[in-house]
Amino acid sequence: MLFSRPLTRASRAFNAALLLLALAVPAAPSVGAQAADPRFFAQTGYRVDNDAFWDFFQHRGSVRTFGYPVSRQFKLDGFPVQIFQREVMQLWPDGGVHTLNLLDAGLMPYTRINGSTFPAPDPSITGATPTPNDPAYATKVIQFVLDNAPDTFEGEPVNFGQTFSTTVSAQDAPDAPDSILPLFDLDVWGAPTSSPARDPSNHDFIYERFQRGIMHYDKGCGCTQGLLLADYLKSVITGQNLPTDLAAQVQTSKYYKQYSPGKPGSLARPNDLPGSDLTSAFDQEQPSAGGTPAPGPNPAPSGTFAYGFQAHMWDINAQAKGFAVGAVKQAGFGWIKHQIEWTAVEQTAGQYSWSELDAIINTDVGAGLNVVVSVQHAPTFLRSPASGLMPSDPSTYQRLMQAMAARYAGKIKMYELWNEENLAREAGQGNVDPSTYLPLLKAGYAGTKAGDPSAQVILGALSPTGANQPGISMDDLQYLRGLYALNNGEVKNYFDILGAHLSGFSNPPDCTPATPQCSLSGGWNNDPSFFAFYRLSQYHDALTQAGDDKKIWLTEFGYDSSTVAVPGYEYSTFVSEDAQARYLVQAFSIARQTAYIGGVMVWNLNYQIAVPQTDEKWGFAVLHADWSGRPAFLALASMPKT
Repeated sequence: MLFSRPLTRASRAFNAALLLLALAVPAAPSVGAQAADPRFFAQTGYRVDNDAFWDFFQHRGSVRTFGYPVSRQFKLDGFPVQIFQREVMQLWPDGGVHTLNLLDAGLMPYTRINGSTFPAPDPSITGATPTPNDPAYATKVIQFVLDNAPDTFEGEPVNFGQTFSTTVSAQDAPDAPDSILPLFDLDVWGAPTSSPARDPSNHDFIYERFQRGIMHYDKGCGCTQGLLLADYLKSVITGQNLPTDLAAQVQTSKYYKQYSPGKPGSLARPNDLPGSDLTSAFDQEQPSAGGTPAPGPNPAPSGTFAYGFQAHMWDINAQAKGFAVGAVKQAGFGWIKHQIEWTAVEQTAGQYSWSELDAIINTDVGAGLNVVVSVQHAPTFLRSPASGLMPSDPSTYQRLMQAMAARYAGKIKMYELWNEENLAREAGQGNVDPSTYLPLLKAGYAGTKAGDPSAQVILGALSPTGANQPGISMDDLQYLRGLYALNNGEVKNYFDILGAHLSGFSNPPDCTPATPQCSLSGGWNNDPSFFAFYRLSQYHDALTQAGDDKKIWLTEFGYDSSTVAVPGYEYSTFVSEDAQARYLVQAFSIARQTAYIGGVMVWNLNYQIAVPQTDEKWGFAVLHADWSGRPAFLALASMPKT
């Protein structure tokens, strides 16, 4: 998770009375009501039926804190419970809701799960934990957490203390005094039971163990979040999706493979689990009728206009891949796009590695999505000093595209041949020229059509820029016109759809060069390339002037909203999350009403799971790193589709 709330409240005085009050904060409306049935989560197919659980979920950070529900309510060890991805809620006889100490000896005391190694409980820390019968417990236990959950460890910004202290925000519990919020954080995490430790098999991962969860710092993205530990408890109970290393540790657990539908209480060994009833615990549900219409799950549009997201799904686990396609479906979108690195598919000349792409495409198709991929960046052994990032022999691209299209015939609907070839970062320095791209396009088109004649070919979208720097960048409109000027406009024979990668910058979508004052930042408004739909009209004019009437698809379009001023993208600090949401919806409205636009792929869905906020891709994302929706996602999900 990424947090910004200050830590000042954590140092305030607390008392035991506040701890009792923390359990009695009244409900308030959920900020992120998520569907016609807001309690149903299409990502996992489960619903939060119990009112007490739902209230607790809303006022402790909802999906950001708990993840999605992965079970129905059922009875476990004498208590009604519901499993979420990160936590297990338990209903006490007095009506109060608490979370299980997942890592206690009787539940999940393990240190190795799915290839990761976590620190074991440290007796010197657990033995020093304040006890609840101490009159000053509330004050002491919060101070104990802050003393033992550092924000820096071995020079790395692990932010364990900050993550704890910003779990439940004032927005989550608006009726609670600010002084009580640290106790809500405690209710989620419990106290630390270990010091931070690096994963011995991956030193970029640092963990700290708490009573109810494990914090995970990933140096790759610079982010800290809770592991999906409760989901593993479900795996232990059902015996499904159980990692090999965890399976070896749970053989004697009373919970291991207990779920046995068809037996009384759906229990395999009822004597081991008195007071338990697993009947229908893991049967997926449907949303309830009624409720207030709100974001998703929405049906995919029935018309011909394409609603899509570009998603990051490469080298993430199967569960995360499922979250990505689930989010697309939840938004009511029917298309998904991926960027495919040629270098990742062909690591040895002539030998293609399909396993990761198979997993991605099969997940997409299994969810009923239409798939678009762009394919770019030749392996180094296929380049020459003069070819930049393109192959020296275009026939190698033809072979790749034929093999790919044949393998995924009927699954991948469209192939975008290269990416932003008017920039050196995509074509290679000194290789930015329409004459170098045209042979590649022709080869890729021939290969694609040979592999799957029904697949559509998209001309590689250009990057919007008015900068002409020889060998580095070329004005996108000039580049497009230059393509049509080659060989009597033969380019029109080698693609079916014109791709466009346009950005909103800091300009509302209805702004034009005639209204530069509309820029939120006061800049990024002195060239037509900064005004997306005006630029798109210039593309269309270039096509019609060349005698071409093809449709244009915005295969990337987005607004960057971030508080971090990334060099070159400083305008993002002027685009609020609310503005990002409003402008994306407005852009879709304009696009649907423009006859020559066939679809829009939002850039991007979920890159926050892969990059830190100092990367410009972070601000364009419409989902947070924990898969909860930013305002833009919620607005797109509730937007009418035609």
